[in-house]
Amino acid sequence: MRVSWPSTNTITNERSAILGIHAHRTCTHLWCLQVFVSHSWMACSKISNLILRWAALFLPLLLLGAGNGVGRPAGGLVPAVHILTADDRMYRLAAEGGYQRVVQVFPWRDIEPTASEWHWQQPDFAVRAADHYDLKLIVRLDHPPEWALNSENESGVPPIDPETYASFIATVARRYRGQVQGYIIWNEPNLSREWAGQPPDPAAYTALLCRAYAALKAADPGATVVSAGLAPTNGGDGALDDRLFLRQMYEAGAGECFDVLGAHAYGFGHPPDDPEEAHDGLNLARLVDLREIMAAHGGNATPAWITELGWTTDGVGAHAWQTVSAKQQADYLAQAWQHIRHTWPWVQVVTVWNLSQGLPSTDEMAGYSLLNEDGSPKPAYHALATLFAANRDDELEDWVECRSAATKLAGETTVPILAPDEVVHLGDNQ
Repeated sequence: MRVSWPSTNTITNERSAILGIHAHRTCTHLWCLQVFVSHSWMACSKISNLILRWAALFLPLLLLGAGNGVGRPAGGLVPAVHILTADDRMYRLAAEGGYQRVVQVFPWRDIEPTASEWHWQQPDFAVRAADHYDLKLIVRLDHPPEWALNSENESGVPPIDPETYASFIATVARRYRGQVQGYIIWNEPNLSREWAGQPPDPAAYTALLCRAYAALKAADPGATVVSAGLAPTNGGDGALDDRLFLRQMYEAGAGECFDVLGAHAYGFGHPPDDPEEAHDGLNLARLVDLREIMAAHGGNATPAWITELGWTTDGVGAHAWQTVSAKQQADYLAQAWQHIRHTWPWVQVVTVWNLSQGLPSTDEMAGYSLLNEDGSPKPAYHALATLFAANRDDELEDWVECRSAATKLAGETTVPILAPDEVVHLGDNQ
């Protein structure tokens, strides 16, 4: 999906069960292991007992976890929302809606409209707002300025000079070091409209991605590098099938150039449980195809972040057939969240597309928003807020369950914290 910078400056192998704890619960293997290790350290009086008990836990985890290769961190699936306008109300609504992260575009053309001329007001505001509302910030870096575009159109050569783009990225990352959790490198490069009008070119995008990865890691080693979310498409004029694009990315060496796979997940008017083979694969289940491609190229240990997920209540033009009712939008988003949480442990973040208001009715982004044209929340906003709150309660229950399992594995050894009092003689005459 395209996005423009605002002018405002206001403030598939699922684990069935692990030690009685099901895979769809937010108590992941690594979290349980962490709890177990900390508990076992205190509970075991002999190092031999500790080693044996660690082995008893660790071996099943390795065997049962091998199929997926990746799980979720403590706290489970993370809710995020894509904000289109960097103003205070949007960030406040994100926090009040139960979201933990926000995705915000930093358009290159607005930040550096001419070479070495920097405009930091909007990105500075976004970073401050995210911090104020206790939201982790994920930044998407694209929308190049005219001066940075290549005039040549060669196969394997990006429409933007990789060194120039890397310099821009490094400048941003140095400025916000430690304040931005992740950077998304470009947007939907499998569409020519997002690739400066040039034919989609997986090898060229990989060259851009790998140079950006190196620049980011040098400027902010702690930041997560996310590959561009690909537009779900079966191809056509100005578009390359996202599955083919991803395969060719891996063949070009992209697997070494991102920490997380970015993914765009759209329902195309169909419910979240629409079968994978239905509707030419244009549904939520398409993500399974992407995961299989990752696994086939050694990417089993790489997690995925859904950086756009949505259903539209107002499909525009040729996309009118994708329109769903406001109630369906709410139901489908809630069902999608539960489906992903329960069955795709390799997905760590789900970003709802989008939170915005005031867009013209002809803008395709407007129908996906969680807000009505007047800024009031749609049913989907309330439905997801309720769901996220319930999930937080589940996470607390999972923590208790993990701790109980860890206690049993550590054994029933009782470790006295305070020994009985003893008389201590301080001198010869006492």
